[in-house]
Amino acid sequence: MEKPIIEISHLTKQFQLMNRRYGLRSVVLHFVDYLYDLRHPRMFTALNDISFAVQRGERIGLTGPNGCGKTTLLSVIGGVYRSYQGSVSVRGRVSMMLALGAGMHPELSGRENIILNGVLQGKSRRQMQELMDDIIDFADVGEFIDAPLYQYSSGMKARLGFGVITAIEPEILLVDEVLAVGDADFKKKCEKRISGLLANGCTLFLVSHNLNDIRKNCDRVIRLEHGRIVADGKVSEVIPAEPKAGKGTP
Repeated sequence: MEKPIIEISHLTKQFQLMNRRYGLRSVVLHFVDYLYDLRHPRMFTALNDISFAVQRGERIGLTGPNGCGKTTLLSVIGGVYRSYQGSVSVRGRVSMMLALGAGMHPELSGRENIILNGVLQGKSRRQMQELMDDIIDFADVGEFIDAPLYQYSSGMKARLGFGVITAIEPEILLVDEVLAVGDADFKKKCEKRISGLLANGCTLFLVSHNLNDIRKNCDRVIRLEHGRIVADGKVSEVIPAEPKAGKGTP
């Protein structure tokens, strides 16, 4: 039997919280407090003893309230965070979009950012040139493709970023609330692109507060609360069925 494409065992991820912001002047004036904070760090546990496995081709929805650890979990899977307790095994090429414009340089043009992000994902410059027309067509930013990224709207950044990460055909796709940005046409384009990747065996992690997006794109749901897994199962088992409109419902 093929090994899971992702295996996570007893994963715990903590962040240090500083009581105050210390500049040079604050260190001098509050030296005793500064030393105390260094010796007695306050820790925030973002993920607490997380364990699960994912088979190749599964479509996972991550749900839970704000601050429950969803983005942190994706960041660990994607290799953004290297320091943690437990073990994480990822057997596949990962593409991730965790924030609008993440990994893109605001001073570079859209075209230059396509090349940059593709190279960072392991593609050659020549390969990205071959994918350029497809990405530009998906992004639909018109003449802005040669304008610096800081002139882009949030929707334009989302389309460009999503076009890049999906064009390189990842084995594991990590998406954080991207479908919440943009209009209905953009959502349809994203869902069509995701469907094509899934048909080729791509594994999906989708973070969304929109339960309809989870129902439509996922077959399994992991729900987090306070950094712990509180539910893991089929969509129908974890997410309540969408209520049907009754008589007199507008």
